[in-house]
Order: sequence, then structure tokens, then C-alpha cells
Amino acid sequence: MEYISEKKDKKTFRDIILSHLSKILELSCDEFKGGYWIKQIKGNYTEEIYVPDSRKRIIQAIEFFSYLLQPFYDKTIEDKWKGIKKKIEDNLKNFNDDKIKREKFTINKLRYMKDLFVALSHLLCRKDYLKMETMEDVDEFDDEGNEEEEK
Repeated sequence: MEYISEKKDKKTFRDIILSHLSKILELSCDEFKGGYWIKQIKGNYTEEIYVPDSRKRIIQAIEFFSYLLQPFYDKTIEDKWKGIKKKIEDNLKNFNDDKIKREKFTINKLRYMKDLFVALSHLLCRKDYLKMETMEDVDEFDDEGNEEEEK
């Protein structure tokens, strides 16, 4: 499966996955902290700039990474994802507009997304994904990552 950008560059689905994985790794190198506003004074003008919540950025990146890989989920990752979704839903029940509870919700969700990321990394290894040249190679493996016999 290839994607062609306006620059006529060919990108495979594998390239997209590896690019997104690289972005997640880049985000994980920053300190995880909540968003905040800073004031910058430029002459007689004061500008407020929002610095995004780095925890929410990595949560969103891992969540989207999981969406990209969902067509290739096996039973192990399906079960893990269901468990994580349940934890997030349970955590959401405790959420309201109280700032302390919002912080706790974000911290918990970050922990769940880290667990999901580890599980997704294991999925990539089970599928031997990093060695594959094309996404079509995924079809040659069963849910346990073993080569299927030709019929």
C-alpha cells in the first residue's frame, strides 16, 4: 500500500508507522507536564502564548498509533486494548470540572497509554513488522506471528 504526496514521494504504510513511532519517541523525551500560559512582552505589547500539555500530546499520539495498527491486531492486543478502554471509562466516571480530578484523570490516562504503547510494541515484534518490506507481508503471518502454510 503506497501513498503519494504532492512532492511525488512514495511512502509505504510501513514508512508512516515508523514515522509516527519516531514522533512518539520524540514526544517521550520531554518532561510530561500540564499546559500553561506564558506572557511575552514585545515593546508595549504583551502576548500570551499557550504551551501545550505534553501529557495530552503523547496520549493522543499513542492513541492514534493504536488506530493505525488496529487492522493488524491479534487476540493478545485486542484483550489488552479492551482492558485499557475499560480502565479509561472507569476513570472518566470520576471526572468532573474539579481541576484536581482532571489532573488525576490525565495522569491515569497517560499511564494507561504507556501500557498500550508497550503492548503495541510487542505486537510489532510478534508480527515481525520492522523487518517487513510491505504491509502485504502481514498477511503471511497468523495471530501468533508464525508463518502460515501455503494452501
